Amino acid sequence: MLISELIQKVNMTALNAVYDKEIVGGLVTDMVSDVMTSGQAGNIWVTVQTNKKVISAANLVDIAAVVITQGKKVEAEVLQAADGAQITVFSTTLTSWDFVGELYALGIRISPYNPIR
Repeated sequence: MLISELIQKVNMTALNAVYDKEIVGGLVTDMVSDVMTSGQAGNIWVTVQTNKKVISAANLVDIAAVVITQGKKVEAEVLQAADGAQITVFSTTLTSWDFVGELYALGIRISPYNPIR
């Protein structure tokens, strides 16, 4: 599924430019180190973290997009870093748990279990 397709199906708002990458699975964690060790290229990362380290870690493993849950605010410098790395950052008022439920309903599975392909 492409990012552009996901935008039409779930409750989230793009905070920066939309880079239409393919989503092959999901990752839910608030630990940057988890992304570096368990993240896979094409994952959509669901987190409450909003600092610049999120973008650095996402870029390291080629995360397709980052979704910030619970309506947390994201600083402009984080979004600028995301644009530099061509990673779309989304916001949703949903909890991580509820947002992952929406991803699951669309067939997107949390890595390393059954990523869609």
